[in-house]
Amino acid sequence: MSITNGYCTLAELKARLDILDDKSDTILEQNIEAASRKIDGWCGRSFYSATATRYFTPEQWDVIDVPDLVSVTTLKTDEDGDRTYETTWATTDYELDPDTGPPYTSVYVTPSGYYAFPAGMRRSVQIVGTWGWSSVPHSIREATLILAARYFKRKDSPMGAQIGNTEMGNLTIPANDADVTMLVSDYRR
Repeated sequence: MSITNGYCTLAELKARLDILDDKSDTILEQNIEAASRKIDGWCGRSFYSATATRYFTPEQWDVIDVPDLVSVTTLKTDEDGDRTYETTWATTDYELDPDTGPPYTSVYVTPSGYYAFPAGMRRSVQIVGTWGWSSVPHSIREATLILAARYFKRKDSPMGAQIGNTEMGNLTIPANDADVTMLVSDYRR
């Protein structure tokens, strides 16, 4: 098995856990993927990049909000609703925002551009591009390592997430790791 869109490598996790052999590699890879997808769910976004065609229904003529966008290959509009996307925009017809991107989260019509978004027309904007993030942020990589290590160590906790004794009572470990929550909080949509 290999890791698909994981936010850390097998070598990084093995180093974190001080594992020198390859007996647990498949399980560790599954833990990395599970942790990466859990972080995607918490954040409401993905930190890997993928090329895809996406469609949008603009609410305004001059801006559309988009999921995390790394780059645009083509931007086309369909003004008559026939889904043929006849109008191909030049890169001078739109601007990506924020200026600090990628990732970009908005596409604006430029003042000197020739076109406007067909506001209110369903699926009237087609963008072919690279979506997600161009590289995994350090905080996301660290959160993945913590969470994947926790998943791996779970096998050593046969009763789940409770520890304690009769003198002191039980201590319940929270479902969400506080450090992971702190590391990913700035990236939530």
